[in-house]
Amino acid sequence: MTEAPASRPAFLFLLTLAAYFAAQVGLRVALGGSFEGDEAEMVVLARDWHFTSGSQPPLYNWYQTVFFDLFGVNTLGLVLAKNLMLFATYATMFLALRKPAGDRPAMVGALALGLIPNLAWWAQRTGSHSIALAAMTALTVAAFLALVRRPGLSRYLLLGLAVGLGGLAKPNYWMVPPALILAALSTATYRAAILDRRIWLSAALALGVVAVPYAAMLAEPLATFADTWEFRSGSGAGQAAAMWPEGLRHVAKATLAELIPALLALALALGFGGKAMRRIPVPHPEAALLMRAALIGLGLVALGVVATDVGFFRSRWLLPLFVLGLPPLMMTLFQQASARAWRNFLRGMACLALGILAAIADTRLRGAGSDSLRVDLLAEAIEEAVPDVPPLLGPHYFTGNLLLNRPDWTAFPPFPTSRLEHPTGRVLVIEEKRREGEVIGAMREQGYRGEAPPAPVLSLDVLVPYRFDEGEPRLIGLSLYDFGPGSD
Repeated sequence: MTEAPASRPAFLFLLTLAAYFAAQVGLRVALGGSFEGDEAEMVVLARDWHFTSGSQPPLYNWYQTVFFDLFGVNTLGLVLAKNLMLFATYATMFLALRKPAGDRPAMVGALALGLIPNLAWWAQRTGSHSIALAAMTALTVAAFLALVRRPGLSRYLLLGLAVGLGGLAKPNYWMVPPALILAALSTATYRAAILDRRIWLSAALALGVVAVPYAAMLAEPLATFADTWEFRSGSGAGQAAAMWPEGLRHVAKATLAELIPALLALALALGFGGKAMRRIPVPHPEAALLMRAALIGLGLVALGVVATDVGFFRSRWLLPLFVLGLPPLMMTLFQQASARAWRNFLRGMACLALGILAAIADTRLRGAGSDSLRVDLLAEAIEEAVPDVPPLLGPHYFTGNLLLNRPDWTAFPPFPTSRLEHPTGRVLVIEEKRREGEVIGAMREQGYRGEAPPAPVLSLDVLVPYRFDEGEPRLIGLSLYDFGPGSD
């Protein structure tokens, strides 16, 4: 099956997906509350246009800035951007798989994305750049399948564009192109499409898309490589012993953790899906290509961990490989399923979707979580103590949420700069725990060279309560520093 005309089931499926993500938008707007960490960071970075911002490529920042410009710096502007891109991810995967496999298997494949914890849950709670990563991975899958199915100039250019945009989404996107290329080269059916000279047009276009933003990022190495410490965290970086064995353990644990929901869904399907679900299926060639690419990508990750002696690895860094491999895997496993098993899978995914909506509501309506902290009251306390508020310096959760409540305020970016190398004017530092060295550490990240900060001209503690919790409020420290004449 090479082409799939429009059908009523496909339309209804896409409409249902749209309704779910629209419900997520409506729920977040109705509940309000503070932004989570990565969401608050978007307020700091995407209120205004910046060509590059910190250690992440700029695609999602640009995208979010468009929505803030259109809808304002508020909950609607943030969650509409997020959920529109998530809808595009699922819809793109469905349309990519539908052509070779048909409606039902493609629905299973697209819905399998909802079994990836970092996409189904964390993307809704606090995701930003990882959402762009998932969307660009799905777009790359669609472009790559279209190319190997029927090579043509426009399809080589589309692949190049998809790869270029993926490179602007997140660094770990670069697992995807080599994995797909190696998978195709190892399959006689698809090898010719990769060995075609026009593949260099894809490479040239991708390079053209990323060249200038990457050059701008490399011109700011302090900010661009600020997060590389994570590869060594928690692994005894000060020791002489090799760290890669611990890194491989992290990769293995991350892989298993991300697979748990899919394995549970598969176990239920095998238990209640009848004999047809227990037959060993023969995957469609394009599904086999994607699964092979995911395994190759995982092997490349393992080689990279060993070669660079990485001692730590987060599960979300594997997200592109799960977007690549889980949809065709679930599609294959359900391709011989009975109508009852297929309907039960849809019912199970519908229950999961409702559960996620309920969990999002629950986290915002009760408990002492970061999404329920009354940062608006902290903003009022700051205004009362410091009427002419200078730039804010502190954890981006606080600075972002303060800017959300007071759009005319400013804040230092959440990555290293040289703005305090020659400090002037006043700075208001926000301390979350009043830990020794917290203030000087925050200042040094912005280029401050002094041995210690000057004496604060104002220092106070603010107890910030939660919206629906009677428990102990959070203690936040505020310190105002004056570095002498100059503009803020």
